[in-house]
Amino acid sequence: MHRQVTAEELEYLYLLIGKGIWHLQYVEDGVSGEEAKALLAKQRRNTLGTSLKIAREKKLIEDVLLGRPSEFKEECDWLVHRSQCSHGDLLYTDRGRAETFTRLEAFTNEAHRLQAALLGDINQYLIAIGIDTAAAQRFASQNTGRLRSEG
Repeated sequence: MHRQVTAEELEYLYLLIGKGIWHLQYVEDGVSGEEAKALLAKQRRNTLGTSLKIAREKKLIEDVLLGRPSEFKEECDWLVHRSQCSHGDLLYTDRGRAETFTRLEAFTNEAHRLQAALLGDINQYLIAIGIDTAAAQRFASQNTGRLRSEG
């Protein structure tokens, strides 16, 4: 059964797209140490695909660990470049809307999981090289709290 998408469903679609892209950016960020300060502006311009390519070429991450981020990149490419074309017409059916919303929700959930996994790996690395991660966490929490109270 085809029907017009409601304003609420369209708003939810846009919310999920925005949420997915927002959380993708957390996954795309991720360097540490003094090098991060020097390269941060440049690295933040990289897309997930570019970051994965660099990691693969420079052997920064073992190939076996690149599978999940690579699969996520495919979903990222779908969301940013193909979702409207591939799923736009599906929004006019109950089943199509459900499929689209489920895929978008899964994308955001995977962004959360990847972010946590990457932060865990970074944390283990920092501990291994002798950085006090508890102090860094306290500093980050204080800074975040300050930024939130300035709003």
